[in-house]
Amino acid sequence: MIRDRWEAFKNGLDSPAMIERRIALGAAACLVAATLPWTAAAPAPADTAARPSEADLQAITDTGRRIAAYHEAVGRTRAALAGEHADVKEARAVVADRNGVTHVYFFKKDESGPQARGWVLIADAIYQPRAGEVGATVFPDRAKAPPADAVTHLRALEAGRAGATARPGGPTGPWDEAVFKEKAGAAYVVYLQSQSAPGSARFGADVRLRISGDGMQVGEMTPLHGETSTVPVPARPGASPTLHSHTQGDLPTETDVAVVLEHPTIAPHLLLTPHHMFRIEADGRLSYLGPNAVPPAAPGGGR
Repeated sequence: MIRDRWEAFKNGLDSPAMIERRIALGAAACLVAATLPWTAAAPAPADTAARPSEADLQAITDTGRRIAAYHEAVGRTRAALAGEHADVKEARAVVADRNGVTHVYFFKKDESGPQARGWVLIADAIYQPRAGEVGATVFPDRAKAPPADAVTHLRALEAGRAGATARPGGPTGPWDEAVFKEKAGAAYVVYLQSQSAPGSARFGADVRLRISGDGMQVGEMTPLHGETSTVPVPARPGASPTLHSHTQGDLPTETDVAVVLEHPTIAPHLLLTPHHMFRIEADGRLSYLGPNAVPPAAPGGGR
């Protein structure tokens, strides 16, 4: 079945040389555009003390779950394939939904000599989110062009990396990353967060970027935290609630939810903002606890 799909998509698409050229042009455009210093997101201009709606909290939870699911698909698929195919360990991965089927694509850059072909697809695996399992995998002919949707996802991710790297003070790699096609419109959204050390969960050092539909231009770049907080990860759940605070912005971020989902033993996790208090459960559910009478002080360091 997978090979049939591959045959349906491989003809008439961009050549590997053109794919590499477009990705490179997109990265270069981001480097030119990203010349301003890094600044945290501006505070909300409206009534920041107003209680957030349940719809707002549900939207944050949904996006956080989507980010965590993306990270899981990449991590589990990479682990499943890397033992047999060493190239997958260091390959660039993107996840795309095709007709309700989750595909994890692995790309590797071919820089060998004058005939270098740039980014080439080395594996296309189906991931089954409900079962947490890797299904059928295709290791295609590297001389053939990959599916167009995989290419634009990769291009958008590379544009996001280039944009974040070019801004002074932005999050540094290695990153936990995700790229999604917007449901409405043609743009992509990229999330980048600096990876945490083993045994800890990092809140902050993250950014959301909106990338043009062709994957080549950064339209918006929003740092999601003004500070970074690190929480030790308990070996077992139920010890005591963990906590971090935001000195800017009055809502949890979608990456806050993703971090708790990926480190469930830190739940319940409490979040303090300048006006509100929230709780994040191990399954990503957000609840409003009430107003915060004492705004959190900025932590010393880790900005």
